Amino acid sequence: MGRSVRTRVGGAGKAAARGLVFLIQLYRHMVSPLRPATCRFIPTCSQYAVDALTEYGLIRGSWLAAARLAKCGPWHRGGWDPIPERRSQRECRTNFEDTSAAGSPRAARGESESFVRCV
Repeated sequence: MGRSVRTRVGGAGKAAARGLVFLIQLYRHMVSPLRPATCRFIPTCSQYAVDALTEYGLIRGSWLAAARLAKCGPWHRGGWDPIPERRSQRECRTNFEDTSAAGSPRAARGESESFVRCV
């Protein structure tokens, strides 16, 4: 039962993300050509939102798109700002070495040591 609920929720999230992408594409093809080009970012904010929703899904993609829109305005220079790359599982390595060995440096006070290191 848990798997089928997760599948339905995931499917609903994908459908909602596709719906948002559809609305953004409508804006890009119907409204945007009627306005002067003012986006100071490459890729444009609408393309960034489409890429983020397609790559990361509804929740994280929406968050990334909203954060990008928050940068819009005269207080930000703009420029090249692509969506962040996904970290693959192959990039993360597990470090099971004994960190309490005499020669290994200890974490500073208040900091924790991590057993998983992503490079």
